[in-house]
Amino acid sequence: MRFYNEVAGFTFNVRNNLTQYFNLRRSNLELAAENAQLRRQIEQSYQIFDQNFFVVNDTVFRLQYEYIHAQIIKNTTNRRNNYLIINKGFNQGVREGMAVISPTGVVGIVRAVSSNFSSIMSLLHSHSRISARIEQNNFSTGSVSWNGRSVGISQMLEVPPHIQVHIGDTVITSGFSLNFPEGILIGTVSRVHTRPTDNFHTLDIKLSTDFHILDHVYVVRNLARDELNTLIEQRLPE
Repeated sequence: MRFYNEVAGFTFNVRNNLTQYFNLRRSNLELAAENAQLRRQIEQSYQIFDQNFFVVNDTVFRLQYEYIHAQIIKNTTNRRNNYLIINKGFNQGVREGMAVISPTGVVGIVRAVSSNFSSIMSLLHSHSRISARIEQNNFSTGSVSWNGRSVGISQMLEVPPHIQVHIGDTVITSGFSLNFPEGILIGTVSRVHTRPTDNFHTLDIKLSTDFHILDHVYVVRNLARDELNTLIEQRLPE
């Protein structure tokens, strides 16, 4: 009888642990979906338009960014050019060129889309370039790229010598890109290198996103992208 109780207790314990695991997984998915909805409501998701018809300074907020929650089903970190695969694609509204972020910061850019899956060029990729600025001094003409040496460290190149940079300064997206909203965290300055030939700074950026443990991400849809692209592609008169 005692043996039976021990076996039964073990069985029920395993069953309970499995139930808790799947409940937790479902809860995580629900929380991620809720976070996507909340991101749509934050200030960076809206673009301000001033319409001066009859009322002066009549400001209308229009949604500019939408967030599509997705789960990572494959992720590489040990290559020179790393990619991620997510479980959302064309049928769910994902398009090539869209930004991908996590709750902790920048992840990458959508590079290929099938009906229900997408391939993401990771920030840990030799061709990745993210327009960035240093939050503390508002320097915003740099870009963050990866030299392939460390999974947790990227570089910000050619920072002018007159720009004061300190260890621990925050690096965020500049908003100059058609992909990323302004102010998404990239990381913090962990080291400042100065080239003796031209005195430009190269910054080591400790990434805020831990690519080893990524699970859920958000694909960012810029609702104004097509309109902005059309304007950019128009040639101005000579």
